[in-house]
Amino acid sequence: MADFCSAVDSPNGSLSLLQARVNFAECGACEDRHRKNVRPPLEAEL
Repeated sequence: MADFCSAVDSPNGSLSLLQARVNFAECGACEDRHRKNVRPPLEAEL
C-alpha cells in the first residue's frame, strides 16, 4: 500500500499530513513560514 500522506506531490510537498496537522495545531499553519498567508477563521467557519 502506498503511503499517500508522505507523497511528494501532495499539497504540502514533502511534509506529511500528520506533521502538517501538528504544525497547524501549534502555529496555525502547515509550516511556520506560511503563517503570514493565513487569515483568522470567519465567524461562519467556527
